[in-house]
Amino acid sequence: MDGKLYITIFLVICLAWDAHAQVNCTSTGAGRFADPNDATCKNYTLCVLVSTTTGQYLSYNYVCPTTSLFNPATSQCTANYVCNANTTTANTTTSTVCTAEGFTQDPTSTNCSSYIQCLSENGTFVEFPITCPDGSFYNPNSTLCETDYVCGFTCTAAGRFPDPAVTTCRNYYLCVLATNGTYAQYLYTCPSTSVFNPNTRVCTTSYTCPT
Repeated sequence: MDGKLYITIFLVICLAWDAHAQVNCTSTGAGRFADPNDATCKNYTLCVLVSTTTGQYLSYNYVCPTTSLFNPATSQCTANYVCNANTTTANTTTSTVCTAEGFTQDPTSTNCSSYIQCLSENGTFVEFPITCPDGSFYNPNSTLCETDYVCGFTCTAAGRFPDPAVTTCRNYYLCVLATNGTYAQYLYTCPSTSVFNPNTRVCTTSYTCPT
């Protein structure tokens, strides 16, 4: 094959792949966005803002789990979205954390490096753990991985305490005093439509969240 012709074909192929590689995060901003070139509605891109000064973004491609599809209107994977495509099945785990479809904190993560994607399938919630990209942390308020989010809650006494990282009043920490004098902490989410009352320290439907 002629050398010039080979180089030209190779260049065209590379340019075509680059144009369809991922979502342009500079144009969309931070968040989750459907892959415009995916006809199956299963692929999406997570855009993470690295620097507000330079406006630099990092993009990470994900695939919706099991039979769920990415709904661009809600920016999340769901089993209720209709797309003209065939879907595949995968193993699922019945959730003890999820109370609604969407994203929530990972109760096993102590450094906000991961979160849970919740899906409703046949009346049962299933959960899928997702790890934030290196250098970013899960912000429960925006439900995004952010590089400037500060993660932290430390138990200083036994009992239940509101999660200061969220503004929905739905999460709380249970602090348990161990025999060695240290505290073990566990993150919980109030069920259904209830919220955590910091005064009574229980989940209730009668408390009005100030935010």
